[in-house]
Amino acid sequence: MDRYEATNSLQSPNLRQAIADANSTNAVLLGTALGIGSVANAKVVAATSTDFVWVDAEHTAYSPTLLVEVVQTLKMYSRGKAIPIVRVPNHSHEWITWALDAGAGGIIVPHTETVEQVQTSIAAARFPPHGNRSFAPFAVILGLQDTAPEGKTWLDVASEHCAVIPQIESRKGVENLEAIMQVPGVDAIMIGTTDLVLDIGVGNDGELAQAHARIEALAKKYKMPLLGVTSANLLAEKYRAGYRMFLSIADVWILANGIEQSLKDGREVLEQARSDEFGGGQQK
Repeated sequence: MDRYEATNSLQSPNLRQAIADANSTNAVLLGTALGIGSVANAKVVAATSTDFVWVDAEHTAYSPTLLVEVVQTLKMYSRGKAIPIVRVPNHSHEWITWALDAGAGGIIVPHTETVEQVQTSIAAARFPPHGNRSFAPFAVILGLQDTAPEGKTWLDVASEHCAVIPQIESRKGVENLEAIMQVPGVDAIMIGTTDLVLDIGVGNDGELAQAHARIEALAKKYKMPLLGVTSANLLAEKYRAGYRMFLSIADVWILANGIEQSLKDGREVLEQARSDEFGGGQQK
């Protein structure tokens, strides 16, 4: 993924092109969810071969300062091989600005339901004349870190590189999805599977199946890559359905399940040793 780096590592990598390349070649981008918001944890995840890191600022409480530090740590410690993607906590302009000024490759915008919301998010992620993102005087030091390909400025590069991924997780979002997919500047669509179940209603399996069928049909119609949180046993199925970006790994799950499995294995070994030593638990 380091081939998508900008000319300066503090600038946003070209996630838009990475997504487009995966989509056009039927390849995939496999990412890791960063649920534990800390610089130390970001260093660990950055050491892996993950294609991108989903920094979840919606359900993990970040300060703006910590968000910037985590994004930049992921970029520096992975040497550009892991692209940070921030799920901002809401649709407000400032969180999009903080994420992209830090050098994230793109944003995921949760609870997206309308074309107007998508257009607002895209505008916040693009500098004029393509949007209304404000000039960042301190994100990049002019004359030292603002390098760009000939004929372009770092502002042009940022607008070209930063991906915008609306997250669809409600009945209304699914109803408006065809129009949303046609908005210029949408790079992929994330499906919030669990929230979609909650919004449609637990037990309404027929409507839920219709919603997913509609999502997948529209993705194929508009050649729009889908992003989802998917367990390993469903990866092949979701790939055939048009998903090209996957999150099947999360630091929280790996940490908890890894500890639990190690404890289980250790107890089994020690119980066997105890049985061998003391004959079925009877102390000599």
